[in-house]
Amino acid sequence: MYKHLLVAVDGSHTSENALDHAIGLAKGEDAELTVVNVANPTEYMALAPEFLQHESYEAAALSEGNTVLDAAVEKAEAALPAGKVHRHLLIANKGAKEMAQMLVDYADGNGSDLIILGTHGRSGLMHLLMGSFAETVMRETNLPLLIIRSEANS
Repeated sequence: MYKHLLVAVDGSHTSENALDHAIGLAKGEDAELTVVNVANPTEYMALAPEFLQHESYEAAALSEGNTVLDAAVEKAEAALPAGKVHRHLLIANKGAKEMAQMLVDYADGNGSDLIILGTHGRSGLMHLLMGSFAETVMRETNLPLLIIRSEANS
C-alpha cells in the first residue's frame, strides 16, 4: 500500500515513538523510509542568546539536526534492508507553521505517500503558546498522515 514513508524526528521521546512506528510500517510494507529533521536556528536565539554569536545559530541548529538524524538513521538502517533509508535536513528560520509547511512541501515533492510524526497532544494555554506542528501539517497536507501521540506521562 505504501511505498515511501516520511517520518519527522526532533530527538524527543515522542519523535522516537513515531520513528519506531515508521520503521515497523516500512518493514511490513517493504517501503522506503525518509527520516527528516527540520532545524530552526531561531530556537537557539531564544534558548541561549548569551552563549552563541549570531552567525553560530544556524551552525548550532545544523549540528543538532544532523546529530538527531544520525541517531534516527542508524536505528532505521539496523532494522531495514540496505538502500531503504534516506535522510534529509530542512532549515526553517521562522516558527512552527513554516517548519510544518516545509515538511509538507518536501513530502509532496519527493514522492512520499505517508507522513508520520509525533505530537505532544498539548491543549489549552500550552497549545495556544506553543502552536501545533502536527496540527499545521494536518491542515496543509493532502497526503495520509499518521500521528503518534506521546504517552500520558512523557
